[in-house]
This record gives sequence, structure tokens and C-alpha cells, in this order.
Amino acid sequence: MNRQTVTLFITIIQFTLLCEAGMSTVNEYEDPSEGCTVGVASGRATPDGRPLLWKTRDAEAINNEVYYQTAYPIRYVCVISAGITVNSWMGVNEKGFAIINSASSDLPGGTSGLGNGTIMAYALGHCLTVAEFQHLLDSTNVTGRQTQANFGVIDSTGAAAIFETGGNEYWKFDANDSTQAPAGYILRTNFAVNGGGSTGIQRYQRTCALMANFNAGDSLNYRSILRHQMRDFSDYYSNPFQIPYPFQLISVLPAGYIYTEVSICRNSTVSTAVIHGVLPQESAKLSTMWVILGQPAGSIAVPYWPVGTTPAAANGPATAPLCNCANLIRTELFDQSSYPSYINTYALRDGQGKGIWPGIFSSEDSIFLATDSILQSWRSDTLNVSGMLTYESACADYALAKLQQIHDTLTTILSQNEYQINSNFQLYSNYPNPFNPSTTITFRLPKSSQVTLKILNILGEEVTILISGQLHSGIHSATWDATGFASGVYFYELRTDHDVEMRKMILMK
Repeated sequence: MNRQTVTLFITIIQFTLLCEAGMSTVNEYEDPSEGCTVGVASGRATPDGRPLLWKTRDAEAINNEVYYQTAYPIRYVCVISAGITVNSWMGVNEKGFAIINSASSDLPGGTSGLGNGTIMAYALGHCLTVAEFQHLLDSTNVTGRQTQANFGVIDSTGAAAIFETGGNEYWKFDANDSTQAPAGYILRTNFAVNGGGSTGIQRYQRTCALMANFNAGDSLNYRSILRHQMRDFSDYYSNPFQIPYPFQLISVLPAGYIYTEVSICRNSTVSTAVIHGVLPQESAKLSTMWVILGQPAGSIAVPYWPVGTTPAAANGPATAPLCNCANLIRTELFDQSSYPSYINTYALRDGQGKGIWPGIFSSEDSIFLATDSILQSWRSDTLNVSGMLTYESACADYALAKLQQIHDTLTTILSQNEYQINSNFQLYSNYPNPFNPSTTITFRLPKSSQVTLKILNILGEEVTILISGQLHSGIHSATWDATGFASGVYFYELRTDHDVEMRKMILMK
């Protein structure tokens, strides 16, 4: 055993003893309900050549914070359950090493040593690279771990991998290896290839479909993941729900409520993160961790960097104001106490410009645009840590103010009950959009009518007719399979005896 291994071994033992001294049981800090949907992409899969790492966190701990940890040799920023700093659930350190996880109970676990959250805290505080994290696993294979997890990791050298990790063994999947990751990315939910389970299979199939679409459209970036993957709702067959969902899914709830337990975005989702890495020649401190505190359907993404104390809006004395406000919105969205996994999609978006998503997405877009611009200047100039922290706080404060406004708006929308009584002619947004190769168009007819639903190209020329004939009153849908059509902007036009409406959609191959 060489000197480096001996030093690492001693440090691990000391850290384990420190953790055990501060807790009555491991489960006090290791959340047994951890679920999660995760992924890692190497630079060869992303448009800008920078690696990506992402996680949707499903847990019982609904109060999450963004915390800057300084207790270890390497400082880092991470997401924690409020007040519990011994664990990290996703994070990136000042050297550019980042880590996330999803629980995978089908792997053989150990009975002593570091658990899922504590080993991530240790790795962030001590590892510079993916290679060093692998060395940590080699060392703890001997001492043992209480880990049953898929760990996703990236670093500032461009390395990107997922490690399926049990108590005394692990398996590495390299996103830079074309034989293991043909498209340059690797995805997991709550089972391991080497574990043989299938927990989270619906979410796994759905994330595979989403990432394939992003990759095909050259849009596998932090924005697409935050906007579309983190807010994705799908059914038991991994088929996406249209938002709003204009049908009645179960008889005891009004139209618009959908079941979320098998979706990527679930009632149990408490936070999400997308870590946007750096190119090898860039400062590792520019590694950006985008975090949505709270249920992602009702919250706003904010950027954080591993350079200093996180903003008060994201890390309060007890809980984070951003998360507190998002949790109030969560209560309004999941408002059926007897059916806690059902969300009111008309509160998200009602097809007429109302709901909370227009406000959330426009606010988020403002942060995206400003951050992309300022990151470009930071990459070309000397780092200004004070300026980075000031900007970080400004983004968090802006997001908090917008969430407070959105919560007030949501209360008004729900009190009017417009989503339940609207029986007018209505053409809904197609879903998904952008799409490849098919999308579904839904509309409502207040009475029986002659209907024509056609697709037009950017020049206004007719491409195809989906519906032509007499239809009864109610809700109808049609699917357009655009296989064989070129990427680009298209329009769909609905014409009846008394009304006509047109909407835009994007085919992205």
C-alpha cells in the first residue's frame, strides 16, 4: 500500500468516526427515500464541448438549501437537506470536480463506512478529478461503504462517468468511451446495469427519449435539461402528458389532474441541479451549478459557483426562502390531499397564456440570457470573485421576488376556477414542442362542427391535413408523424364553422 493510499485510508477512517460521533444512526442523515433521475454527458455530446452533470432529487426532505462548504481541504458548493451539512446531494468544488447520485438498492450494500451522501461530501472536499474519485472507491472497496448508488461525476479535464457503486465493489461507465456511451452520455434512475433491478424504469425510458431528442437536435445543454427534462410529466408507458392535460384522468378529480409518481418531475421531487462544466483551459471556478430549489414545476433555476458563501435567499438561517416560497406553490399545485401524487396542470399552463409557467419561464429566460453573457466575459477576463458573488445574489433575489409574485398570481387563478368551467372553442399547444418525429395536437369544440386541422410550412403552404370532417362537441386530438419532413418551423391551423386559430411548432431532428 503506497503512501497516498495510506493517507487516504486514514483520512476516510477519521471522517467516518467524525460522522458517527455527530449522529445517533446513519439513517438520521442518509435519506432512505432518495430516488432521483440522473445523467452525465461528455463534451463530445454537448454543443459547446463542456461536460454536463444533472440530477432530479426525489426525497422526503422537502427543505433544501444551496450551501458553501469550507470544512475540507477543497471548498465546494452543494445542495443539502436544510441544516444537515455532513451530506452533499449534488455539488461542484473549486477544482471543477462535480458529483451527483441516484439510489440503486439493487446493488449489494455494505454495513459500515460512508453512505451515499457522506461519500459525496468527502469526495467534493478531497477529489480534484474523476480519477481521484475512482481511487477513493478503490480504497473504500477494502474498508467498506454503506453505498448503493449510481454516482455521476465530471471534472475540469473533461472526464465524465457514472460509477455503479455497492458496499465493496463498483463498475465504471465512461461517457468518453464510444463503446460504452455511443452518443457521449449515460443515464440512470434507481437501478443499476450490474444490479438487475428495474426501479424507476418508466423514468429511465422517458429520459432516454428526451436525451435522444436533445442530442439529435444539437440541444443537449443545461437549458434544455432544466426546462424540459426537469419539468417533464409522463405516464406508466413513458409517454408524455400534454400540459395542460384537458382530459379527466380519474373520475374523482376534475379534468387537468395527472398522476406524477412515474414522471421525472414527481410529487417527491424536492430540488434539481444541472452542473455545467468547463473546458480544460478555463478556470475550474467557472463550473456553474444551476439549482432549482423546491418542486421544479413551481420554481426557478438560479446559477451558483464554488467561490464563496451562497446567497441568503438560497441558504437561510434555518431554511432557504427560495425553497420556502416554492413549497407554498407546491401545495397549490398538488392540492388534492387524498391524491397527493396528482398535479393540477391547468395551474401550470391553461392554453390561454395563464398559469404559472409563462411567468416562471420568462423569469428563467432572463437569468439564462444574462448568465450566458456574463460567463462569456468571465471566461475572457481575470476572475472577479466579488463580482461573481454579487451577481449570484442578484439572481437569487430576482428569482425569489418573481416566485412571490407567481404565488400570488396562482392563488388568483385557482380562485377563479376558470380551468374547470371553460367550454369555449380552444386550440391547445402541441406536445411535445419542439418534437421529433411526432407531436400531438389537442382542441376543444363547444358544439358539433365541420372541422379542418392542417399543417402548414413556414411559407404558409399546406403540408398535410390531419382532420377533415364533422366532429361532435368535446375534446379531440390528432398526432402528426413528421418522419420524412425537414427540421424547421411549422404551423397548425384549426378551422371550424365559426372559428379559426393557428399555432407554431418546431420540428427538431
